[in-house]
Amino acid sequence: MNTVQNQQFQHLFQSLHELSVMELDELMAQIVYLRRQKLPTVLSESETELLHKINKGLPSSIQKRYNFLINRRKAETLLPTEYEELLELTAYTENHNAQRLAYLLELAKLRNQTLDEIITALEIKPRLYVA
Repeated sequence: MNTVQNQQFQHLFQSLHELSVMELDELMAQIVYLRRQKLPTVLSESETELLHKINKGLPSSIQKRYNFLINRRKAETLLPTEYEELLELTAYTENHNAQRLAYLLELAKLRNQTLDEIITALEIKPRLYVA
């Protein structure tokens, strides 16, 4: 800390004497929050593994086939065998999404946060599928 910074720090510290205990508590909370914002985020091995699982999408071949079948259904050109395949892929996709939700809940528990807080922090946006 240089001389100017040291003087500013001393002045700031002196002004803290005028604050009540409640005001000091509020200031401490704000300082802790500010400090957390400035620290680099270091993830535990568990968090890293969960984030990898959460961000893992469907295999591209499955996603492409699923999209193809959805488009055929919309165009009303879906064959009966394709309909059965679409049902299977829909179940697979739903299971994948359910597992992803389980990973999100596990991460929320690990971080002692709500699911909404995790979704907001990870900037997860819902996908809208309109048939």
